[in-house]
Amino acid sequence: MEIKNVGQLRKIIENLSDDFEIEMRIRRKLTDEELKNYRYPYPYDTEYLTLEFDDIGVSNKVLCLGVTSNE
Repeated sequence: MEIKNVGQLRKIIENLSDDFEIEMRIRRKLTDEELKNYRYPYPYDTEYLTLEFDDIGVSNKVLCLGVTSNE
C-alpha cells in the first residue's frame, strides 16, 4: 500500500501501541538471470533501512523523512 500523506499513515497506525518498532525495507525485483543463482525463487533482493526525521516544511505542508542503509 502506497502512503502519500500523513492522514493515510495515521489511519494505518492509529490503533497500534507505542512499543511497535518501525522497519524500513527496499525491495528490488531480481532479473531472471539473477534468479538462476538462487536456491529458492524469491524474486526480490531486500535491503533494510533506518527511518529518520529530516524536516517539516510548514509553508508547503511537507513532512520530510529520510532513510539510511543498514548495510
